[in-house]
Order: sequence, then structure tokens, then C-alpha cells
Amino acid sequence: MNQEKNNQALSVLLIDDSDVDNFINKAIISKEKCVDSIIIKSSGTDALTYLKSIVNTPETHPDVIFLDIRMPRMNGFEFLDEYVKLPEEIKIHPQIFILSSSLDPVDSEKAEKYSFIKGHLSKPLAHHNLAELLLKEA
Repeated sequence: MNQEKNNQALSVLLIDDSDVDNFINKAIISKEKCVDSIIIKSSGTDALTYLKSIVNTPETHPDVIFLDIRMPRMNGFEFLDEYVKLPEEIKIHPQIFILSSSLDPVDSEKAEKYSFIKGHLSKPLAHHNLAELLLKEA
């Protein structure tokens, strides 16, 4: 991960349909000193639209994406299937983590099929987990 992107701190994209989870995770992420911005999208469709809209502005590309798996309309796996079709410019940068309350081993197995997924985390994020992830990936 390129933490020195224009000497700015990290940018995080949260993709989750739960307002409560987004509120909690945003609060936890906000406390990390290395995070500069947090964008929240409540659906995979909205996230794809957002990512397509910033393709030509690399300074706005997210460094980290936290993706929920269980969402209506477009679940996390459907998002990932569409994500791979995005232009390379937007895909080369972000580190993607599944962030889910699902304990279903099928979800974990399915996530492993995407080589660009960096990990599978349980909701909500924990401060120590986030700091570890961001420092490890930076």
C-alpha cells in the first residue's frame, strides 16, 4: 500500500448496508491517526458507481476497502465480480478486506478464490486489528 500517496494519510472505503455497522466502524477507523478520509457506501452498486467516478483522480482512490458480504441487491461477492471489470488504474491500489458478521465457512472459502482479498475480518472492527492491518499493509 502506498501510504505516501501525495504525502496524505490513508483513505478508507467502507461498503456495508448496515447504518449501525457503518457508524461503529467509522468511529473506530476515525481514531486511527493514519486515516485521512472515510467514504461510506451502503451498497455494492453505489460503491462501484463511486469507484468508476474517481478512476481519473488517483489521489482520491481508496487505500483500503472494507467489504461486507451479506447485502441486499448486490452482495459482496457480486461486487467483487464486477470490481474485477473496473479499469486497472482503480484496482492496483486498494487493499481489500472482507468485513462480515458471517461465520459461514462457505463465505470464507468463496473469499479465498479472489486472489486480491487481503483478509477476512469479523464485525465490528477492533482498534488493535485495524492498527495492525494498516501498519502491516503500509
